[in-house]
Amino acid sequence: MELTLSRPARRDQLLEAAERIVRRDGVGRLTLDSVAIEAGTSKGGLLYHFATREALIIAMVERHVAAFTATLEAAMAADPVPRGRWTRAYLHATAGPSASAGDAATATGLLAAMASNPALADPLRERYAAWRAEVAHDGLPEADAMIVALAADGLWMADLLGFAAPAGEHRARILARLQQLAGAPS
Repeated sequence: MELTLSRPARRDQLLEAAERIVRRDGVGRLTLDSVAIEAGTSKGGLLYHFATREALIIAMVERHVAAFTATLEAAMAADPVPRGRWTRAYLHATAGPSASAGDAATATGLLAAMASNPALADPLRERYAAWRAEVAHDGLPEADAMIVALAADGLWMADLLGFAAPAGEHRARILARLQQLAGAPS
């Protein structure tokens, strides 16, 4: 008896195959043919879900945003202090220990794809606008909350691009200071 995957499960399997290609070979090797081969499906099966490479990349960006949002929401749920909760969760999700090397490799590839076609970043731009609105209404002085969010983004980018990101105890001190700015209890 042959096991068939539901459409959402198959779509996720195709996105996972695309992410593996980006991590392993770089975004330049991300083609519809390579994803079909990696996923063990026909090109027609892939085209059912993603009509173009751009549609595939947009879905990858949306998947990345959804995973980040889930991490953000889990951090918020674990934080008992309402004032600054969103900002602390953003710091945790962006620059905390939850990010993996695989996520960074995928994000690097997606950034490269978005650089070649800025419209591919539209789903991320929309989420960033909503996230910045959350920062502004988190019960903290707006400048402090924005400093934390921008510093978290800077740490993420330094990690992503290998730009001498602080590590170890130095990074822990920076994160602790950002947590203080975000209203973490002492």
